[in-house]
Amino acid sequence: MSHDDAYVVRRPGQSVRVPVRGLNYHLTVWGDASLVTPDRPALVLCHGYMDVGASFQFMVDELAALEGPQRYIVAPDWRGFGGSAGAPTDQYWFPDYLGDLDALVRSAALARPEGNRIDLLGHSMGGTGVMSYAGVRPQFIRKLVTLDGFGLPRTDPA
Repeated sequence: MSHDDAYVVRRPGQSVRVPVRGLNYHLTVWGDASLVTPDRPALVLCHGYMDVGASFQFMVDELAALEGPQRYIVAPDWRGFGGSAGAPTDQYWFPDYLGDLDALVRSAALARPEGNRIDLLGHSMGGTGVMSYAGVRPQFIRKLVTLDGFGLPRTDPA
């Protein structure tokens, strides 16, 4: 690939750090909170296993080409991935991710005025996380999209 063939970012994101449940979370953010309206809420993009939020750059660029840059988009790096700190443990489980996502959705980082909902998208592991989150916090979700999220396997609650 020559330099002339390199991908050119059309809508650059910014790195932002926010505290989430005692961890230093890294977010890639496109736009700013002033773009949030009830009809165009924040769009939260949750990545899959062994990925990072910035991987959504191509999709963000295509969305900007289709609808313009007037959307506030936030893509967190899950705990222990990318630029987000990991917890002092050697494993994570989905309730940790759900708690983190809930804290993020309720934080000032999403500029979610009281009563406003978000649009939520998850890919793979992120898809599983957002489906579970929408099940426990439907009041915060306007639209839900999952890409290759299959849900958690059936378990015995006992």
